[in-house]
Amino acid sequence: MFRLLAGAFIVLAAVYSAAAPAQAWPSRPIRIIVPYTPGGSSDFTARTVAERLGPLLSTQVVVENKPGGNTVIGTEFVVKSPPDGYTLLLAGLTTYGAQPHLYKKLPYDVLKDLTPINNAIISPLVLSVHPSVPAKNVQELIAYAKANPGRVNFGTAGVGNTLHLATELFKLKTGVDIIEVPYKGASQAVVDLLAGNIQMMFDLVQTPLQHINAGKLRALATTWEKRASALPNVPTMIEQGLDYNFGAMIGLMGPAGMPKDVVNRLHAEIAKVMAMPDVRESFAKQAMEPATFASPEAYAAAFRSEVDNMGKLVRAAGIQPQ
Repeated sequence: MFRLLAGAFIVLAAVYSAAAPAQAWPSRPIRIIVPYTPGGSSDFTARTVAERLGPLLSTQVVVENKPGGNTVIGTEFVVKSPPDGYTLLLAGLTTYGAQPHLYKKLPYDVLKDLTPINNAIISPLVLSVHPSVPAKNVQELIAYAKANPGRVNFGTAGVGNTLHLATELFKLKTGVDIIEVPYKGASQAVVDLLAGNIQMMFDLVQTPLQHINAGKLRALATTWEKRASALPNVPTMIEQGLDYNFGAMIGLMGPAGMPKDVVNRLHAEIAKVMAMPDVRESFAKQAMEPATFASPEAYAAAFRSEVDNMGKLVRAAGIQPQ
């Protein structure tokens, strides 16, 4: 009798489990992994998006910084996470577009192991120098660097990072001989720039902005075809006679294999966040412009294009894969 009852219970339990609806997503907190140190432009972007995304999804969205390995450590953590929509990556298209061309061996394939969801912002970069550098504009900096080959150092957030590639493009356009000093994050590089340990740096405007406004750093140029709203008195590279146009796109990706409905929901909610007037105003103060794509597929196509474009830049710059 006991065996009969036990068997009936098992059958009923199985029927109930099969009939029970799947738990709706999201049912617990979501993590956005930032593969850089706190305090930089990517970190600012992630935290701004997370703060507004949480209420739209009726869950908590938290930011975790996992710097190191030129973004490889944080990225590997994400690609090896379950593709359930609870672990996302704050990704720069330029940085990840360059990785396949910069490393002989990566613990992931950027085109196969990541799911592009949506872009968040696009931003120009600003070229800043330490006040000890006797250059008041880009042409004077070029002349100074050529007069002192191999003696001007520039900071980056790691080989292949957007800041590094922007400087490599500058070197190609001008023929200057300057030396890279890589850091784990842009904020650390700015600290050394303020101390005069490095002489120049390309960065998203937000990171060095307060130091530029305080006169601790000198901004020589921004990198878009139009001036940055946060630095209206700083001319563009093009205005200063240099054929140079470079911007950074930062958005969200996840591990490969994410459910289509989760990707679509995240894409739509990110677009809503970036359309909020106060969010747009907040980013405008940092010279960042909200820029989302019409669909996850369109964002993925832009990513594939960036992989091709960065390959051309890496080869032209003569950067050898590590």
